[in-house]
Amino acid sequence: MKKEFDVICIGAALVDMIARVERHPEKDDEVFVSELKLLSGGAAANTAYACGRLGLKTAFIGKLGENDAFKNKILDDFRIGNVETRFIKYSKEKGTGSAYVALNPEGERRIYAHSGAANLLSENEILEKELISTRVIFLSSLKNIKPFIKAGKIGKKFNIPVILNPGMLIIDQGINNIKVLLEHIDILILSRKEFSTLFRTSINYKNVDLVREYADKLLSLGVRVIIITLGEKGALLITKEMSELIDPYPVDEVIDTTGAGDSFSAGFILGFTKSLDFDFNPLRSYVRLGNFVASRCIRKLGARNGIPNYEELKELYYS
Repeated sequence: MKKEFDVICIGAALVDMIARVERHPEKDDEVFVSELKLLSGGAAANTAYACGRLGLKTAFIGKLGENDAFKNKILDDFRIGNVETRFIKYSKEKGTGSAYVALNPEGERRIYAHSGAANLLSENEILEKELISTRVIFLSSLKNIKPFIKAGKIGKKFNIPVILNPGMLIIDQGINNIKVLLEHIDILILSRKEFSTLFRTSINYKNVDLVREYADKLLSLGVRVIIITLGEKGALLITKEMSELIDPYPVDEVIDTTGAGDSFSAGFILGFTKSLDFDFNPLRSYVRLGNFVASRCIRKLGARNGIPNYEELKELYYS
């Protein structure tokens, strides 16, 4: 059966208000905002946009407010990014979600997220007839995990690989509460903070044996691939057979780390969808591609402005 989409991304689509500050405030403190921008965001939406820009046939499933200006901005930006929007659901009760991001000169962020309509996406709105049209299902950063579990079950039923980049909204629920979700995931992409928080411990990522000990608990649930993104240290790739630290791509100046993980996921998905290969050597090349796309993202303000299109990617990465 020929698939209409390479990837369907499911999760939150928000509007980000990004404030540039000289420093992050202390308690009962006030700081001056030198620049304020309104940008489309949300982890799953950012990954969908990046996938579309990288040339993948991409669709998005999430929930927006039925009648508000934020909804219109998100839909307009999806169309610019070549993301199919016909599967999006709408709420009459809640408005489109938003996030408030304070960014200092070092690129460090403080984020306050209001999910709004996004968290009202229900398992009944995850439709088999929509998901069977894709080669890969990608899930990210939604506190309500019931629709993700439904998507994971559909993926298992139809042998569609399912990738989860959970975000702290899921990780903070604890491993016991998200175990049923993890049992339906093929590839798990986490930041170092998410991995450490999931196991409620501080982890020295140079101690590969210790990381492996914790990772094996996730692999025992049925997860086939674990990727831990380590920022300037690269990414750690783990399967049942092997583990390897994949070096990052150098960046002269980091402007904004917002969306780095989302763009990594998109780069990885771009590689993975070419063959859907779970062998370690091709997985290694997909992680390298993810590292490269993330390295381009963080050179510009916002989660999407640094993402190369496919022609630029061929020139910058494949040439």
